[in-house]
Amino acid sequence: MAAADAMYPLKVIYCGVCTMPCEYCEHGPDTEKCRDWWEKHHPEEFSEHCLTQVAGQLKDSSVSEDSSTKKKQTRGGKALKKSKKEMEGPKKINISRVARNKRKWMTVICGLRTYEIDLKKASKVFASHFSCGSSVTGEDEVVIQGDVTEDLVDFLLEKYPQVVPDQL
Repeated sequence: MAAADAMYPLKVIYCGVCTMPCEYCEHGPDTEKCRDWWEKHHPEEFSEHCLTQVAGQLKDSSVSEDSSTKKKQTRGGKALKKSKKEMEGPKKINISRVARNKRKWMTVICGLRTYEIDLKKASKVFASHFSCGSSVTGEDEVVIQGDVTEDLVDFLLEKYPQVVPDQL
């Protein structure tokens, strides 16, 4: 937003480090370098803009980071593994049929992980047995292309003996 006393055309000074205006330097990757550049080349604009607030926060955070030990992130992110207690919920397999298009269907199976069945292997077995596409979509969800709900119950009981018929 422009101030009421602004004179047009506006004169904008761009940062020599990140090539953005001063207001946007705090969002760039090199905030500390930008701050030093603005202090050295344009101290009056540096004092007027909010980069000074960021500079104070940056100095405080850099002191605390140096004092504590830094942890490096490994590949794959910070995903948490599910413990056995979390997987030991109610052992129930939910098989449902979901409409995909007018006459196309998908079969969704949830709850296989409670029986310690590997979802990727199960998906591959379903795809080869039913001659269709199958994939793991969620944390505990396998999607089979096509309506195979009736055949799937018999196949699950035959292939995986740990599955109880009452829990389907």
